[in-house]
Amino acid sequence: MDTFDWFDPEDESPSVIRPELQDKQGDQLPSNLLIVFAKDVLDGLRRELKLTRSEEDFYFFGGVCALYLDQSKNIALIEGAIGAPIGVSAVHTAISRGVRRVFVVGLCGAVDNSLVVGELVVPLECVREEGTSFHYIPSDRLAVPDIEMRQRLEAHLAKSAKAYRVGKTVSTDAPYRQTTQTELNWRRNGVIGVDMEMSAVFALCENQSA
Repeated sequence: MDTFDWFDPEDESPSVIRPELQDKQGDQLPSNLLIVFAKDVLDGLRRELKLTRSEEDFYFFGGVCALYLDQSKNIALIEGAIGAPIGVSAVHTAISRGVRRVFVVGLCGAVDNSLVVGELVVPLECVREEGTSFHYIPSDRLAVPDIEMRQRLEAHLAKSAKAYRVGKTVSTDAPYRQTTQTELNWRRNGVIGVDMEMSAVFALCENQSA
């Protein structure tokens, strides 16, 4: 088997470890999920939106976190911890409990020199330098968001006063291996920002919507 050639589209056998079995007592979730890969950001949203913490915690393979529900907007909010494997485990478990649309908020490091602190980044596509995505879609597939959802987000941001950029990003498993040469290569490839989870979440959502 070639490196990263881990996804077999013909394999329809059941998983040994399944997301729907992680919390058998958990209730069905709203159809919308906001997963936040930054605790301070989630705390700010919780205060601003006056969200109430659910009596139940959210359990998934590899972790547990607080669950916030806003039934009036049909949305659940959870913290995504850090890294692609844990983030995808959380999202996959949420999908097994009824989630149908996933929104992601996280932190992004600047790769492009023109990107400034506080500027929002909307990924157009995400270079896959983490390992999790290769278990969900073929290695030659681009990791991209849902086009309609991205366009609606762009339209909303265009009407706001917030500075934002749309462009290519990269997700990595190894922040301490973000060498100078690595970053120069990213820049030559048109990458403007780097995170640790986005490409894997895109791959998971494509896999689950197929």
